Amino acid sequence: MTRNNAVTFGVILMLTFRGAIAEEIIVSPNEVRNLGVELAAPRKAEETTSIEATARVVIPPMGDVFVSAPQAGLLMRLNVAVGDEVVEGQAIAELQGSEFLALQREFLDALNTDLLAQSDYARDQQLHDEGIISGRRLQETTTRARIATTGVNEHRQLLKFSGLTDADIRALEKDQRLLQTLTIRAPIDGVVLDRMAIAGERVDRMSPVYRIADLSTLWLEISVPREKMAAVKPGMKVAIAGYSLDSPPVVTNIARSIDPDTQAITVRATLSEPGHGLSPGEFASVRIVADQTSASNGLVWVLPAAAVTRSNENNYVFVRTANGFDVREVSVVSSDSDKVYLSADIDVRDKIAVRGVTTLKALWSSRDEPST
Repeated sequence: MTRNNAVTFGVILMLTFRGAIAEEIIVSPNEVRNLGVELAAPRKAEETTSIEATARVVIPPMGDVFVSAPQAGLLMRLNVAVGDEVVEGQAIAELQGSEFLALQREFLDALNTDLLAQSDYARDQQLHDEGIISGRRLQETTTRARIATTGVNEHRQLLKFSGLTDADIRALEKDQRLLQTLTIRAPIDGVVLDRMAIAGERVDRMSPVYRIADLSTLWLEISVPREKMAAVKPGMKVAIAGYSLDSPPVVTNIARSIDPDTQAITVRATLSEPGHGLSPGEFASVRIVADQTSASNGLVWVLPAAAVTRSNENNYVFVRTANGFDVREVSVVSSDSDKVYLSADIDVRDKIAVRGVTTLKALWSSRDEPST
């Protein structure tokens, strides 16, 4: 019999016949060394879940805008290029066309018709009050005035749809002078991602001219394998390889469907930190993580995965004591290939077996075997 086997046999005999605390294995310091047991202190976990995946950077639908020509005509000038930053209301292009001129003329016609109708209404109201005309005639004049006012409001809205501002419309109303060019303005603050027309080109109504995106908020569409989805929850943070962010993206949505080709589920995280350096269409390596307070009501500890052993559907660790090892039940929060996150009645002063655990488990199990 070798020395190590003799030591093990001696320990088993000692455990069998010595009275001891219910969950304590009595092992001397020399026997610990001979059994090859190594110890390590637990540390508080900063994160309790770590899932590595690949993410694609995309623009949220509400931040991706195509700017189209509001009227058919000739593009006289393009004021911005791809990559330029623009602000809402900034003039980005100019358009000339007969439809724009006709729209302004129709507005002025409607405006003048309304002025005449309001004058007729005021006159007939006075005549009616003096008993000169009938109530029916006043009613007809009132109806015409209301129709004329509705026509003005309609044409005013059409001019707004064409890109004219309230100031432009007031100037047109006051001066009665047609604008020769229609200014196309940026609808949002953002960055020009694409230009789809050139100066001097004739375009149809609603032809795309620019694509502008608000890059202040981006989405990460993360492809997570189906078997790892149970650990993903809204609110978890996402670490991006190669980027150190003060406000990392946070999981906001988990898809309800599975990709039939990859059997993965898309997890969406929102990135809103300025100056993050990521670009739409880029792929990035990410880790989905959770801080310990979001995963457990108490402290969460991290240990090497080999420190935890399983028995009767429960998980245990071996904590060093003055006389040997205390068998302590733990609750595993999550784990990966080399470490485990757990909730347990331990602290940083404890020394826990991280090697030789199988031998300690054998010693512990032998206590429950009937002696012969």
